[in-house]
Amino acid sequence: MHRTYLAEYIIYFFLLLFFYLLGADVISFDGHGIISYRFRSKKMKIIKDVISLKFRTTAGEGVLLHGEGQQGDYISLELHRAKLQLSSNQYGSIQGHTSVTSGSLLDDDHWHSVVIERYRRNVNFTLDHHTQQFRTNGEFDNLDLDYEISFGGLPVSTKPSLGGKENFVGCMEGITYNGDNITNLVRRKKVDTSTFVRQISSLLNVVCFEQRHLTGLCKPQL
Repeated sequence: MHRTYLAEYIIYFFLLLFFYLLGADVISFDGHGIISYRFRSKKMKIIKDVISLKFRTTAGEGVLLHGEGQQGDYISLELHRAKLQLSSNQYGSIQGHTSVTSGSLLDDDHWHSVVIERYRRNVNFTLDHHTQQFRTNGEFDNLDLDYEISFGGLPVSTKPSLGGKENFVGCMEGITYNGDNITNLVRRKKVDTSTFVRQISSLLNVVCFEQRHLTGLCKPQL
């Protein structure tokens, strides 16, 4: 009997070690806090983007990521009516606005993976291995963003015209932005989480709390 318990403990220990080395941290968002990833320079003229993350939620509305510039450029990924909506503007005016929707019933409390690949005006938008290819409107290849990009909601510096959107409630993992592992940076406290009210991160599971009820047990995908 004791040998059985010892064997189970050893297996559990090595599973913990495996997930720690793998960096399989899960971050819980309660609808109030966000993660702000600040750029090395205050203004970025970005010609190429690769953004990826996985999310799980029971909420049909919520901003997953958002970045914007003073000239009117922006990129935003949000849940709207339980569908995933990618919006961007590389022109600085209404003429450059582009919006694409993917999926449905994404508030099903299951993990969903997202990859956004942009080169100039060409975009691959992938949700759960289903890819949409499109070209953004406007004339410019660069996406001009200022200062930061946020995950889980809109930053405080967001223009009033974009206000009123709900922050994300649920769990995310595997967040990467142009080669930087944001999830790992959060674990190492290398990004701004000063406005991040609740962060519950573990190696095997994370319990995500909504204001009104328990949304479920969030586990990293194996």
